[in-house]
Amino acid sequence: MGGEIDPTGERRDALDEYLEAKLREGFRIETRTDTHAIVVARDPWKSFLSRLRGREAANRYVLSVDEHGEVTMAPAVPKRS
Repeated sequence: MGGEIDPTGERRDALDEYLEAKLREGFRIETRTDTHAIVVARDPWKSFLSRLRGREAANRYVLSVDEHGEVTMAPAVPKRS
């Protein structure tokens, strides 16, 4: 059952499928709704200190699904401290 924005659930299903692929590629999901998500590329070589310095920001992406079920991925703005 879809919501008001996505009554058929097509957008949610498209995002689910896309996120599954991204998880297999090593991304992690930071947050998500039925039509949008923010994912972060995991980098096993990043140290704890580099994450504290905010260098992970370049690895964050916004995923969005349009009314036709097409998913787009764009760089996200850095997180605020």
